Amino acid sequence: MTKLNVIGVDLAKNVIQISVVSPSNRELRNSALTRRKFAEFLARQRPGLVAFEACATSHYWARVAQRHGHQVKIIPAKVVFPFRQGHKTDENDALAVAEAASRPNVKLAPLKTVEQQGMQVIQRSRELLVHERVALSNHLRGLLMEFGIVIPRGFTSLYRQLPEVLEDGENELPDPYRPTLNLLYGRLCDLRDDLEQLNDELKMLVQQHPVCRRLLALEGIGPVCAVLLYATLGTGEAFTNGRQFSAYLGLTPKQFSSGGKVNLVGISKRVANRHYNEDCVGAAA
Repeated sequence: MTKLNVIGVDLAKNVIQISVVSPSNRELRNSALTRRKFAEFLARQRPGLVAFEACATSHYWARVAQRHGHQVKIIPAKVVFPFRQGHKTDENDALAVAEAASRPNVKLAPLKTVEQQGMQVIQRSRELLVHERVALSNHLRGLLMEFGIVIPRGFTSLYRQLPEVLEDGENELPDPYRPTLNLLYGRLCDLRDDLEQLNDELKMLVQQHPVCRRLLALEGIGPVCAVLLYATLGTGEAFTNGRQFSAYLGLTPKQFSSGGKVNLVGISKRVANRHYNEDCVGAAA
């Protein structure tokens, strides 16, 4: 049994719920704190085990707790869920996090460093621009088809034919819509330029980072996948072996086994790290 108090934390944007559980499994406190009060609370508490449910800001607050001498755990939400008793409230969620943290063999989410998160947010920003460009291109194609203008697949065709559509005065495109189409075409060009700039910055960043540079030597790994792998894997201390990391990425089949009969039900796109699968497939394409 641990000799430290376990502090379960249910994070939110403005209100943070804490549940303090003693080594004898008695709840000592369950209260809501503001962000400032929570930071002061971590500084005042004697070193203990602070457990967070994996969510937005959990890595930031885990690093804050570490700086004050606490041990930290980040627990995935699906692991915390079975430990919640009663209705879903902030108080019950915080206590469930503390309960899960005190159990043996609980699967934890790896704590990311500031550098890992910094590289991850660059990739997330790139992903946002990619999705925005795809959405805008689909929007333009769909509207132009209403006027009998069909543009072949691919961004190359879209960038080439949109100026021709604007200059063609004999098509059925309404004159009041032409300024709007020209505006959206300019936005599409801006997204292309922004993505090219971000891709160049990403390549330069990968070349300057020793770990990412080594990852580039692997077959099929480019700058985008190298950044995602480093942001996810880090030093690799969170994974016992390669199979655990493969399962985290969703590259191993799910099991539905019972009574000694092993039943593999295939690889699902809805489990594990969906961002890694989507981004790497998109980068390869």
